[in-house]
This record gives sequence, C-alpha cells and structure tokens, in this order.
Amino acid sequence: MSQQIILVDDDETIIETLAYNLKRHGFELAIFNNAMDLFAKLESLNPSLMICDWVLPDLHGPEIIKLLREKNCQFPILMLTGQTGPARVAQGLASGADDYLAKPFSIIELMARVQALMRRSGFKSDVANEKTMQHGSLILDPVAKRLTQNGIAIDLSPKEFSLLKYFMENVDKTLSTEVILNKVWGSDFAGDTKTVAVHIRWLRQKLEADPKNPQLLETVQRSGYRLNKIEKEVQK
Repeated sequence: MSQQIILVDDDETIIETLAYNLKRHGFELAIFNNAMDLFAKLESLNPSLMICDWVLPDLHGPEIIKLLREKNCQFPILMLTGQTGPARVAQGLASGADDYLAKPFSIIELMARVQALMRRSGFKSDVANEKTMQHGSLILDPVAKRLTQNGIAIDLSPKEFSLLKYFMENVDKTLSTEVILNKVWGSDFAGDTKTVAVHIRWLRQKLEADPKNPQLLETVQRSGYRLNKIEKEVQK
C-alpha cells in the first residue's frame, strides 16, 4: 500500500511540480488549496506526512499545524516557507512543524527532507503490516482506520481509534492513566490527565449497551481501566 502525503498549497505551479515528483517516488497524494477543505476531509485521510505552505487563503501554515496538533494528529509535518528569518522559523516549529524548507528549494532537497522525516519519526511505517483485530463483535482494521460492531460501522475520532486499538492489544489487562497517556498521547503530553477519562466515556457511549453500566471498558478503582475479556458477546 502506498504511503499518503497531504499537500496543502495554493500555488498551482508548486502543486504540479511536487505532485509529479512525489508520485514518481510512489506516494499517494491528498491535495488541498486551503485549510477549510483539509479539515473537512481530515477524518477520511491516513497520511504518513504532510507538506504545508506558510501562506494560504484562509489560515497560515502555523495556524493549521497548531490546530492539527490540538486534534492529536501526530504525523510529521514539513513546512514550506519564504519566511526565512529566525523568528519566523521558530514560530513555524513552535506551532508543531517537524521541519521547514525555505523557498526556492530543489526537488532533491525536498525529497531528502521527506524521507528523513519519515525515517526519523517512524510514523505509520508498519501500518500496512498490521492485521485486523477482533474482540467479540468489535472488528478493528488499523490500515483502513475502520471499526465495526455487529457489522455496523462505528465512527471514531483518531484518538478514540488509537485508544481502543491500545486496549485491544492489551485485553484483560488493567492499564493505568499514566501508561495510557504515555502510549496513546505520547510521553511529551502536557495536557490534563482527565482527557483519558473523557475519551473512555466517549468510547463507552459508542460501544456499550448501557454506558452507565459498562461491560466492555471497565473502570478498575484506583488502578485504571480494563478492556474485559469476552465471556459472552456483549450486544449494543
């Protein structure tokens, strides 16, 4: 399966040049001219990397990247910019970009940056090899980013999907909030630890027959949470 790259730019010449060269290297592209279109389609994408221009019609690159990071999008991001001053570069990196490339640039350098970011991050490098997981009536496909319950598709946010996947990898194990935060949100997460409880509640609302009396995702007092082993299939 080809790795997908999101390209966000409103310069048709740059889009054509990058699209031609990235496709030659075997990448699948999702191209957007503005932030609004990107965020409208974001849930349906499965990117390994994003290339984003600094100046766009609706939002600037750093604003887009900041919003993506707030949504817990973890794929590496390469920013294209004519803003080469140290303060502007620092602003771009502070927003959550992993690297920047100043215009004008060569395709050779861009491809080297793309490959270095993918190699360094390891992001989704093994996704294509992940197998479908099943737990009772739940079937989770890591590649397609799809979850079904009793054959019915369940719409999950990217973080809800990652959280459930981690539980399905650790069925019948009690996982502490700290461990969950580290594995799902990352060791550098600086937000409120209550975010785990909030996401657990959202998952229960989507998966449990009675969210107030959960049978799948159980709270283990003073210890954490556990995805219970299925003794008898739980129906929603």
